[in-house]
Amino acid sequence: MTAALPRVAWFGHAEGRRADGLSTYSREVVGALAGRGLEVRFFSHDADGDVVPASAIQLRALRVKTLTVSLPGSRERIEEVLSDLRPDIVHCSWSFSTLDGEIARMAHAVGAATVATFHLPYAAPRSARGRVLRGLYRWHVRNLSEYDHCVALSEDQRQLITAAGYPADRVTVVHNAVDTDAISPGDSDLRRRLGARFVVAYMGRLDPEKRIPAVVRTFLELGWPEDHVLVIAGGGAHDRRLRRMVADQPNVRMLGVVTDPQLRLELLRAADVYVLPSTAEGLALSMLEAMAAGCAVVATEAGEDGPALGDAGIRLPVTPLEPHLGDALRRLRDDAALRAELGARARARVLEHFALSAGIDRLVDLYAQLRAARAAA
Repeated sequence: MTAALPRVAWFGHAEGRRADGLSTYSREVVGALAGRGLEVRFFSHDADGDVVPASAIQLRALRVKTLTVSLPGSRERIEEVLSDLRPDIVHCSWSFSTLDGEIARMAHAVGAATVATFHLPYAAPRSARGRVLRGLYRWHVRNLSEYDHCVALSEDQRQLITAAGYPADRVTVVHNAVDTDAISPGDSDLRRRLGARFVVAYMGRLDPEKRIPAVVRTFLELGWPEDHVLVIAGGGAHDRRLRRMVADQPNVRMLGVVTDPQLRLELLRAADVYVLPSTAEGLALSMLEAMAAGCAVVATEAGEDGPALGDAGIRLPVTPLEPHLGDALRRLRDDAALRAELGARARARVLEHFALSAGIDRLVDLYAQLRAARAAA
């Protein structure tokens, strides 16, 4: 007899007010799990919005920069729902909130196996940012160790997690992945509305490590005509600074936070070039989405982005960003055949290595292993 599919309590990130890699990960993976027939109850915070991928429990929280502080009553509500639901698996998309470690303890109290996907970025080991991030890994592992298993996004990240003290035999690498049926090359009404002959795009958080002000400066210094457009979608710490920078620049368009999947697809299909100049990353879902849409991608070697891109785009050193970024944009603007070739390679690379279906296969297999181990304990 085939075992019943596991019941999953997923602690993740909603959309509506939020649109970043964490919310995309929750949307894509939870939607795919539900599509496989798994029963998924989705826990999220009202501060992130109310666009959710499954039946949801919304909790109250306060966001302080990158930290989500659970408000009074959250612990009791989680405990109540878990007691009623009796899930087989509790999966935490890390970091959920200041209750991360407590969630694992509550899950174990109702007999559930626990797993966390660890999203913290990483940077070059000898860089100042790399040293800071290694310290954060050690800090997070104190609570991460409450979980039966950890999903890392790359082999390098797996090594960082284990170096921080998490047991190596409890870490599985499952790369970020995208739905290549939903995200594909095609026509874009947005491009027609922009009236653009050449489009450079960025979509994601507007925080310091993303260096989008540097992209704006480089783009403007190229001195291209107004039908060459830079489109920026997202929100974050640099939002106001960027809006001041581009206030009098008609060929730089700020779209704000874009949560509508169709508009996100329209933007990617509109782009001739997608740029990601980060100083620290895990494995950027936005880059994988751009690759799936057939964009020519320019990305730094931050985190796993460079290796994931491979020879299907232009890879830049993290530092110095210039003159490399300007040279790459100029080269791609001037060579439509190269853009098309890189876009085709990028799409093929995602299909081979980063398709969502394969990642979900691995995750469902991991759930089965954890469920069996918990039952045998």
